[in-house]
Amino acid sequence: MNLKDSGEFKKIDPMGVGEALKLFPDQIRECFTQASNADIPHMEFKSVLVSGMGGSSNAAKIIESLVQKDCKFPFVLYNDYGLPGWVDSDTLVVANSYSGNTEETLSAVTEAKKRDSKILGISTGGKIGEMIKSGEIKGAVVTPGNTNPTGFPKSGLGVSLGGLLGSLAKVGAVPFFQEDVMTAVDDLDEVRNDWLPENNNDNFAKVTAEFFGGSIPVLFGGRPFLGSLNAGRNVICEVGRTFGLFFDFPEVNHVLVEATMKPEFAKDKIKYLFLESKFNHERVKLRYEVTQELFKKQGLSFLTYELRGKSELSQALEIPHLSAWVGYYLSMLNGDDPGPEPWIIQLKESLSQPVH
Repeated sequence: MNLKDSGEFKKIDPMGVGEALKLFPDQIRECFTQASNADIPHMEFKSVLVSGMGGSSNAAKIIESLVQKDCKFPFVLYNDYGLPGWVDSDTLVVANSYSGNTEETLSAVTEAKKRDSKILGISTGGKIGEMIKSGEIKGAVVTPGNTNPTGFPKSGLGVSLGGLLGSLAKVGAVPFFQEDVMTAVDDLDEVRNDWLPENNNDNFAKVTAEFFGGSIPVLFGGRPFLGSLNAGRNVICEVGRTFGLFFDFPEVNHVLVEATMKPEFAKDKIKYLFLESKFNHERVKLRYEVTQELFKKQGLSFLTYELRGKSELSQALEIPHLSAWVGYYLSMLNGDDPGPEPWIIQLKESLSQPVH
C-alpha cells in the first residue's frame, strides 16, 4: 500500500485503531484528571510495587524508569503472579489492570491482603473496579469514554498511564502533578502532528514503517526511557503484528555488538532505530555515535531520531506514541487489520479468562 493514500486506511482498520491512537493525548488528560479527583488518601509507605500486565505493565514501566534517578524508596514493577518475598505491611501494592480482571494482578491483591500491605487499585471496571467501588480497597475507576473507541488495551496506553499517574500522584508516590502532566501532553500534541495519517510531508513514522517493512525492528535507547522502549516494542508487536525487540544503552555495548552478523539473514532482515535524547547520559550520547560508526562498518541498516519533547516526561510519552504510529503504518503496509486479536482470544479462552 502507498502510505500517502490515507483514505484507504479505514478499509483496513474498520475498528478504528488509528482513531484511538490519535486520541492518546486525550486518554492521558481524561484519565489523569479522573484519578486525581478520586477518593484516594495520601498514604505512608516505604516501598512501592506495581502489579500489572501488558499495557498496564507498560504504563508502570514508563513511570518506574522516570522516577528511578531521584526516588528515595524502592519503586518496582512486578508482572507475574503473587508478590516477591520482600513485600510487607510498609509496601504500597498498586494493582493496575485495564480490564480489572487480570488474573496475575488479582493474585497480587490477594497476597497483599495476607501481608497487610497497603493496596491501591486502578482499572476501568471488572473485579478490581468492584473492590474500589465497594470500599474494599482504595483506588480509581477510570472511564475512557470516547477516547479509546476500540476498547482494547493495546490502543489505550494513555488510559492506563493517565489513571496510574493520577493515582500515584494523589497517594504521594510520584512527583508528577497536574501541571507537569498536562504540559507534557500538550508538548506531545505538538510534536506528534507530523506523524498523523493525513500528514505526508516528512512523516517520520511512515518513513520508519517503510524502512522496517519486511524486517525485524530493533529499538535502541537509554535511561530514563527504558520503560518507554519496552512500551514502544510492545505496541509494534501488538498493533503492527510484527516481531520486534529493544535494547538499552550502555548495556547493549557489552552484549550485542558481537552478535549482529549471524545468522546470515540478520544483516539484511534486522533493522535498527536509535532513539536519542538530550536527557541521556553524556557517555551514552557518545556511545550512540561510536555504535553507529561500527554499524556502518558492519553494513547494517539503521535510522536515528532525536526526541523532540521538552521534558523527560514528554519524551517518555513520545517514544511509545511514535512506535504506535510505526506499528499502525506497518499494518497498513501489510494490509493487516490491526484490530482483531484471534490468538489472544484463543489463548484466553484456553485459560478460561476474560479477553479484556
